[in-house]
Amino acid sequence: MENNNKSQAEIYREERKERLSKAAAKNSKKRPGFSKAKRILGKVIAVVLAVVLVVGAVGGILNFFGAPQKVLKVKVAGNKEYSFTLAEFNYFYYTIWNQIANTAYQYDYQYSQYGMSGGGLTATGYDYTKSPASQEYKDDYSNTTGITLADLGKDSATWADVMEFAAISQIIQVKYGAKMAKEAGLSITPDQQTEIDDMIKDLNDTAKEQDYSTGRYLRQLFGNGISEKLVREIATAQTLANSYYEKFSEDKENSITKEQIDEKYNSNRNSYDIVSLRAYPFAAEYDQENADDAAKDEARKKAKNSAESFLNGAADEKTFIDLAAAELKKNKDTQDNDADETTAMKNVYMASVTSNISEEAAKWAFSSETKVGDKKVFAATEDDFFVVMLTAAPHKDTSSSGNDVRHILFKFPEAQKDADGNEIPITDAQKAEVRKKAEHVLELYKANPTEENFINLTKEHTEDVDSDGNPNNNGLYEGVNASSNYVENFLNWSIDESRKAGDVGIIETEYGYHIMYYVKSQGETWEENIKNEILADANDELTEKIDNDFVKKVNMNNIFLKWAFKQQTKHINDTVLRMTSANASN
Repeated sequence: MENNNKSQAEIYREERKERLSKAAAKNSKKRPGFSKAKRILGKVIAVVLAVVLVVGAVGGILNFFGAPQKVLKVKVAGNKEYSFTLAEFNYFYYTIWNQIANTAYQYDYQYSQYGMSGGGLTATGYDYTKSPASQEYKDDYSNTTGITLADLGKDSATWADVMEFAAISQIIQVKYGAKMAKEAGLSITPDQQTEIDDMIKDLNDTAKEQDYSTGRYLRQLFGNGISEKLVREIATAQTLANSYYEKFSEDKENSITKEQIDEKYNSNRNSYDIVSLRAYPFAAEYDQENADDAAKDEARKKAKNSAESFLNGAADEKTFIDLAAAELKKNKDTQDNDADETTAMKNVYMASVTSNISEEAAKWAFSSETKVGDKKVFAATEDDFFVVMLTAAPHKDTSSSGNDVRHILFKFPEAQKDADGNEIPITDAQKAEVRKKAEHVLELYKANPTEENFINLTKEHTEDVDSDGNPNNNGLYEGVNASSNYVENFLNWSIDESRKAGDVGIIETEYGYHIMYYVKSQGETWEENIKNEILADANDELTEKIDNDFVKKVNMNNIFLKWAFKQQTKHINDTVLRMTSANASN
C-alpha cells in the first residue's frame, strides 16, 4: 500500500469498496441491477455493457444519429441538476431491459440442464423472447424488480412501463448521489479512473472487432443519442454516486449507539430473540384422490388423537425423544433418522417457528407465560398436527455472528494422471515444497506483524485469485461461522473460540497450505441483526426522500419522454427480434 500508516477502518473501507465493486460487476450479468429505491442504496450501480443474448455482429445502418436525444431534456421537480436528456434515458432503459432479459435467459439455461423449459418466465415473470411492451406486469413479479403497480401509480401495466420507471429512478439516484459526493468532497480515485478507462477501452475493442466505429456501435446497442463521451460521463457519475452511498452507509453504521440498539431490542424482543423446541409431526393418512369427506375427517381425527397421546406421554424432554424414536421405528422410517436430531429445533427465531409449524405455535413459544417443559399440540394444517415442547425460553442470540479472517493460499500442484487416466496422488515431497513457500512468507510477516503487511504479502503471493489474477478481496473472508460452507480445516481454524486478533498459523486443506490471520469477531448475532436493521432504516429514509422529492415528481406524460419511450420500445423490440432470429438459426 502507498500509505503505511493507514488505520484499520481505512483498510476495511477500501476492501469493502473493492468487494462491492466486484460483486456488482458479476451480479449485473445475473440479475436485475435495479429495484425500488429503498433497495438500491449501498449497492454499486454497475455500468452494464455486456450483451450476452445477441449473438454475432449487430446489423443495420443508422441514418439518425440522435441529435434530439442529446439535447432534449426532461425536467425533474424544476431542478436543473436532476434533469436528464433523452439519450441518458435511452441508456438506462436499455441497460435495465438487458439485465432483466439476461436474468430470465440465465434461468432458462439453468432449467434446461435438467430437461425443463420456461425457467426464466417462472423465476422472473419475464419472457425474454418477447417485447416488454407486449407483456403484462403483475405485483407478483415485484420480487424480481422491487417495483409494484402502486409505485407506478397504475392499476395495470406492462413490463415496458416498469422499465421506464426503473430507468428514471436509476438516473435520478445516480445524479443525486454524484451531486452529494461532490458536496462531501469525494472525487474519482486513480483506481476508479483506471476502471472507467478500461471499460471504455473494452467498448472500443468490441466495436472494432465487429467492424464498427465506437459511436455507431453504442447507438446500435443502446439506442439513439449514445456516444462514448456520454457513456464515460455516466460511468463517472455512477462511480461518484456509489462512493457517496457507501460513505452514507458507513457513517450511519459508525454512529449507531448502544442506546439505540437496546431501545430497538426492548421495543420488539420477539423479532430478535430465539427459542429451542422439540417438535414431532402426525399427519392424516388417506387416499388423496378417492377419499370422501368422512374418510378424511376420520383420518384427521386419528392423527390428532395420536398427537394427543404422544403429548400425554411426554413427561419431559427425554421421554419426548424416546416417544419420537418409538414412532420412527413403528412407522418403519427408511431414513437414518436420529430421534434427538429429528425433533430438535434449536435456537430458532419466531419466523422460523411460524413457517415450520404455525403462527399460533410461534406466539405460544415466545409468550412470557410459556415455561420450559410446557407442551401443546398445534394444527399446522387441517391434515398435520405437531406436538411441541419448549426446551429453552426466549433469549438473545449471543452466538457470534461470524469471524473475519484472512488467508494466503499456496496451492498444491495440479494432480497428474497415469496411463489409465487415474489421478496420481500428490507426494509428501511435493507438499513439503509448497509448505516451505508458506513458511517463508510467514516469516516475512513475522518480521513486521501488522495486518497491513499481511495484506501486502497476500497481494504478492496468494493463489486465491479472481479471473483477472487479482487476490479475492485481498484474502479477507468475513462472517465465517459454524454453518459456513468452507473446507473443514479452514472452518475449524476460523471459528476456534480461543482465537485472538492477530493470531496467525499455517493449515493444510485439500487446496494447499494457507497462512491464516484472525482479524476479529463481528459480535453477538442479536446485536448485529439490530445494527443491520437500523442501517437499513436509515438507507430507506434517504431513498424514500429521493423517491418523494424527485422520482415521483417526474412528469411521465412529458411529450419528449413519451416520444423517447416510444422510440426506445421499438429499439428493444427490434433487438428482441434479432436475438430470437439469431437463436433460431443456431
